[in-house]
Amino acid sequence: MDRIYLAAVGAVVPGLGLTRIPEAIAHLGSAEKLFYATGEELEALGLFSQRAISNFLFGRKKVDPAALAKRCQELGIQIISYFDPEYPASLKEIHNPPMVLYVMGCLPKDGYHIAIVGSRLATAYGLKTAKYFAKSMVAGDTAVISGGAAGIDAAAHAAVLEENGVTVAVLGCGVDIVFPQENRQLFQGILKRGALVSEYPPGTPPRGMHFPARNRIIVGLSRGVIVCEAAVKSGALITARQAVDEQREVYCVPGSIFVPTSVGCHEMIKQGAKLISDARDIFLDREDYYLKIQRGAVRQGDLFQEQAVLKPAASNGEGNLLQGVSEKGRRLYEFLSQGPMSLDSLLEASGLDFTSISMEMLDLQVLGLVDQDQAQRYYRV
Repeated sequence: MDRIYLAAVGAVVPGLGLTRIPEAIAHLGSAEKLFYATGEELEALGLFSQRAISNFLFGRKKVDPAALAKRCQELGIQIISYFDPEYPASLKEIHNPPMVLYVMGCLPKDGYHIAIVGSRLATAYGLKTAKYFAKSMVAGDTAVISGGAAGIDAAAHAAVLEENGVTVAVLGCGVDIVFPQENRQLFQGILKRGALVSEYPPGTPPRGMHFPARNRIIVGLSRGVIVCEAAVKSGALITARQAVDEQREVYCVPGSIFVPTSVGCHEMIKQGAKLISDARDIFLDREDYYLKIQRGAVRQGDLFQEQAVLKPAASNGEGNLLQGVSEKGRRLYEFLSQGPMSLDSLLEASGLDFTSISMEMLDLQVLGLVDQDQAQRYYRV
């Protein structure tokens, strides 16, 4: 029950901050006593400023621990506190780990997990690399961590699910909130093969300040971070720099010098990030897999069989080009023969629903058959 009060303390915004809460709990005896502490008791601890105490006492009026517990139970949300044995060991290693995690689904056991992050406005090339590396991680029995966002994140999560692998999405909102909306079906798939995770209580809407903060959790759950595409100013680079600070390995995929979403990766490579062009670059960094390969216990081909994803699509006729594309995808591809079309235009022309079109167009982009222009219109590549 004490974890509910620990969650309630963290849910008070603005609150006492997180860094000194464990010390305050040690002095007072429990998270429940901290939550209900008077101003005088908090001041006597000598840990918090008068302003922080005043803010906490005011914000506490809006938080009901019993209601929070009931809401989590109704939604099937597990609360894991820093002091619970289920709390990921790697997450404890970072600076300022979250006091509680709200989890829907099942977190993977502690191990060598890899994060894959990148631009929301990814190119077809970026989506291909995300899919390739995600599938390679599954082949190497490695869970993939990402942020559940559009673009690179979504492509990585989806590729893992295609291979029946394990993936975790760390959100900048409550785990009961679907953001972005087009990822609803994707999140449902993640719940079957992994987990949705947040440090924010259910019902918390997405806010800009939440996303840089959630990036540290992505880093903490991972042993290395792959950046597939990133502009100079992007959340993916924030994640990469946090990974450096937390002594995690950073891997960057090189791209075209003429594409803005490759510039961030190139800058990170100049600063010491590892340039990667093959899954070997990651697995051979891992002593456990390197030794298995040396002993012949794992064949390199088993780990890197998906490298063909990076090869250009066949050009000997549309039949070969659309091999593996669903009937819906073929219909949408045919519409684009008339020229670039917006999502609204495709909705009107095809009669398909929003989610179906979004997923089919993502698949076509990953295959390198379709891309988007600056007006967000889809066109044949």
